[in-house]
Amino acid sequence: SPVEFRHLAVTVRMVGKIDYDETRLAPISAWVGGRIDRLFVDYAGMRVQKGDHLVYIYSPDLRTGQEEYLIALRRWQAAKKGSDADELASAEAIRSASRKKLELWGVQPAQIDDLEKSGRTDDHLTIYAPIGGTVIERDAFVGKYVQMGERLFTIANLGTVWVMLDAYEIDLPWIHYGEAVEFETDAYPGQLFKGRIAFVYPVLNEMTRTVKVRVNVPNPEGKLKPGMYIRARLDVTLDDAGRVKNNSVAGKWMCPMHPEIIKEKPSTCDNCGMDLVETEKLG
Repeated sequence: SPVEFRHLAVTVRMVGKIDYDETRLAPISAWVGGRIDRLFVDYAGMRVQKGDHLVYIYSPDLRTGQEEYLIALRRWQAAKKGSDADELASAEAIRSASRKKLELWGVQPAQIDDLEKSGRTDDHLTIYAPIGGTVIERDAFVGKYVQMGERLFTIANLGTVWVMLDAYEIDLPWIHYGEAVEFETDAYPGQLFKGRIAFVYPVLNEMTRTVKVRVNVPNPEGKLKPGMYIRARLDVTLDDAGRVKNNSVAGKWMCPMHPEIIKEKPSTCDNCGMDLVETEKLG
């Protein structure tokens, strides 16, 4: 073969594990103190959809809060019929504060509307799932008395997972935000998964001389499960000055928090709404 000039290529190999996407974890806590009378989710691993009921809690404080709201509501209704502006404003403030208190306890707006129409209070509260996903922790059981803020469940949305890689310090010059990484798992030999580097941790592990590198990976089929061992490969091309050259994202716009969001023109991130920035400014 004739001698020719080519861009130098570097291959970085790393190992690591699949982990939860911490931005898609939802701890479910008791919004009011009371006793768990019924569990709709009674084992870890169950899949739930957003809005599914999780637990049914008896709380005497809830009935008291509803009675306070009805009293505030009647006062506000009476003030509207003939009171002066100051009295009306005061009644409205008390009514709004009482309603907000119920909402913070997890009472749905539709339930509050029903309370206004019927005037009947209830001492039970249903807690619903704020996101869809898999229940990975369950601390609730029937008959347990819980305090306000006590954790009941943890839900993880596994539609996106994190790949936590260990990179040796000698390879750090070749590792940059937004670079594409390929990896495979023992569970699916020969099948390559892809993601982009989202974060290079600023601290070196002095025992292993490695730095954690986080890769965001879409997981629509749910094949990647937290805890899986993986082997990753990063192929880097260098320019004439020895700097990393990434033609796949050159001249494009990328989200500073979600490197998988890449667009040809200035725009906003589909995930978080942040303004995209030029890839060159992200290194």
